[in-house]
Amino acid sequence: MSLLILTSIFLLSMTPKNLDPIKLLVYGNNNNYNVQLTINGISIGNGSVSGLKIFNEEHPLKSQFEDFPPIVKDQIAFVLKEGENTIELKFKHKSNNSRKFSFALTAVDELVPLFYFSSEEESGSVTSKFYVWNTDETSELNTPSLGNTDASFIFSESTALFQATLNDNRLMVFGGTGGLTDLNLIERQNTLKVNYICSNEGEFTYYIHTPNFTKKVIKNITKDQVDNFLIDTYTFEK
Repeated sequence: MSLLILTSIFLLSMTPKNLDPIKLLVYGNNNNYNVQLTINGISIGNGSVSGLKIFNEEHPLKSQFEDFPPIVKDQIAFVLKEGENTIELKFKHKSNNSRKFSFALTAVDELVPLFYFSSEEESGSVTSKFYVWNTDETSELNTPSLGNTDASFIFSESTALFQATLNDNRLMVFGGTGGLTDLNLIERQNTLKVNYICSNEGEFTYYIHTPNFTKKVIKNITKDQVDNFLIDTYTFEK
């Protein structure tokens, strides 16, 4: 019994540094929402889902959790398939002061989400797909699916300074860390300016995702560009 309790506490206190066997974690502003999460037809979360740890459906650890207490089992799911996965997400806010709802599925060793959804509505639902591939695959398919078809956002890797400006409106600033910012597009042509400063030479990556425009941008930062203010500009329809 003591071993069972200690193991349960360990699993609940896992951090990204010791989650190697676990494929996906839940992130986003969803603590103040009642969430119903279904992946591949299996309901794995009802209420708070921010602590979920999601494994492959045939992971060898699966058989060890059959006799564990509900407090542990409710935080772990074995439902992922290699390749295409389906997701159904329903949400409803708990209080009137809840901020914009956002939900992301992120691999343990990656920051860019495999799936992302956000909404300013008090409640709603979405049905979509995301993809999970072996980390050693090098094909074009081994890239994040980035979100449902209606999602619009920009995501950056860690850099000294990163800020996007959409249609002359400055968005959130990130410095020394990666981050994701929603893009509130207008119906006509949109202009996105990406402003960034890199403190090191080498590759720097950011992602742009909209219903009609998805791009993975890899910048090769040269020595003379280090610590300089750089700007990329894009125009596209919603």
